[in-house]
Amino acid sequence: MRNAWTRLGAVTLGLLAVFGAAAQDKVSVEKVHFKVADAFERDAAVVGELHVPDSKGDRLPVVMIVNSAPGFDGRSAFYAEELNRAGIATLELDFMQGRGMPASPRQHMAHAYETLRYLSADPRIDGARVGIMGFSWGGMIALLTSSAELTRKYTGDRLQFAAHLGVYPICWRHELVLQGKDKYLGPAIYQRVTGRPVHILAGDKDDYDDPDSCDKFLNALPPEARRHFSLTTYAGATFGWDSRFSSDSWAAGAHKNKGGIVHIVADGEFAKRSREFVVGYFRRSLAP
Repeated sequence: MRNAWTRLGAVTLGLLAVFGAAAQDKVSVEKVHFKVADAFERDAAVVGELHVPDSKGDRLPVVMIVNSAPGFDGRSAFYAEELNRAGIATLELDFMQGRGMPASPRQHMAHAYETLRYLSADPRIDGARVGIMGFSWGGMIALLTSSAELTRKYTGDRLQFAAHLGVYPICWRHELVLQGKDKYLGPAIYQRVTGRPVHILAGDKDDYDDPDSCDKFLNALPPEARRHFSLTTYAGATFGWDSRFSSDSWAAGAHKNKGGIVHIVADGEFAKRSREFVVGYFRRSLAP
């Protein structure tokens, strides 16, 4: 099915409308803004929107949702609403704030771990149950924060993410890290991981990757790290299947950095499947 959100179906949208209004009454919504000590960027800051369901005093799990270059374009809210209904708090994040992508996701690691500290200090949040997911650039950050080396560098191993999920996280770039060909991220990044679960959602029609790029990345991981990673590939899904609108645009990083057109087919059926997967994954991974 190849339409945008209307392909979710009238029944699904009706249910969302009915339950969404009721759920929203029980969710506090707060703007988040704080500075980040970051050697890569002057005046670095984190901005976002924190949604905390009513927990009757119990400390809640939370999922950080890291957006990609477009920022708050509806994708994070699409997942956050269902996570909130499942009793999971969410923090939708925009690390770029209109500045565009830096040279490497390495330059946003401080943002991710500073946000982990911020959430862990919130008395409503269970600091041992902080998950992270993201789209494209945000998906790369979600995967990289599974690194034991980065976690030790930024938290001294005092804090770590409890679960990681990358949605079309441009797997060829992670292959380069393993091959020692990324000048910002050494191959040791994935030699040891924290041991928390890591999952990738990918489409085999993604114009940034080959159909098997994510398989190649996982198979190249050291065996001890590989056992913590898993992959779901949607046959027929393009990059950005959960976008609000279909589009075609040129991107320098397309086709494994050769450049070219990236086709985005907003597909309601794939979006529904990925959202259901995300909620189930974090309910399991962030269980008490």
